[in-house]
Amino acid sequence: MSEFDITSALKKLLNEYSEESASEVIETLLYNPSDLTDEDHTIIDQLQSHFLRTAAQIFVEDLSYDFNTLVNYWEAFIGQLTEEQSAKVLEYALEQTNVDFVEDFIIGYRKFYVNPKESITFFSKLDANEFHEIKFFIGRCYEALNEYDKAIESYNQYLDHPYFKNEENQEQANINRFYINHTIASLYFKMNDMKKVIETVDEIIEPIGFNQYLENFSNPEDEEIKKFLVEYADALDATNETIKANSLREKITNFFN
Repeated sequence: MSEFDITSALKKLLNEYSEESASEVIETLLYNPSDLTDEDHTIIDQLQSHFLRTAAQIFVEDLSYDFNTLVNYWEAFIGQLTEEQSAKVLEYALEQTNVDFVEDFIIGYRKFYVNPKESITFFSKLDANEFHEIKFFIGRCYEALNEYDKAIESYNQYLDHPYFKNEENQEQANINRFYINHTIASLYFKMNDMKKVIETVDEIIEPIGFNQYLENFSNPEDEEIKKFLVEYADALDATNETIKANSLREKITNFFN
């Protein structure tokens, strides 16, 4: 299967736009994420509101049908747009929905970047038993507010939701736990709870081993993962696990240099 050329697809839309063709491009981007370039952003602007309104329509339909698509697909898509384009998608989405829970979520999502505390008010209107993803977004709000203990509590409630106990959801549950535990460990580090840092990181790494863990991050220039591992080493030092800390620092140096 050839790699999707987003720039060519957007240029084709610019020359001959149809809602059907735009929908196909958006669906392809959702399920095969591509990094949008400055040129891509410019073309989307040139498409005026047509492309973003089509995206908003699909967004609302997806949320109404399966709320989980937000975390799994839409957040990455919206995050690839410029700040102005992302705001427009959410604005158009609000215009196109008459479903209460979708409206409450979109309002909360829009407010996250300017007022995370107010976002929690709207997110909390949704039934977390029915919409399990909402605990993830409440966790993000608390993290933005530097209320790290509440953020960790919300993230864990999300990870422990009964939805992920079903056998058919186990693969997604494992992926979520792998990545969200990175965030939780970093929050414990900010709270200076080094024992919890070690406990959480060990839950990530020990089942697969350090070398296989690093295979998930093939780019040795990934400063975020390097920072995460350095914090782990610092936590080991702080709890007098000096030998393990030194061994880890050597592995970090070998991988990132």
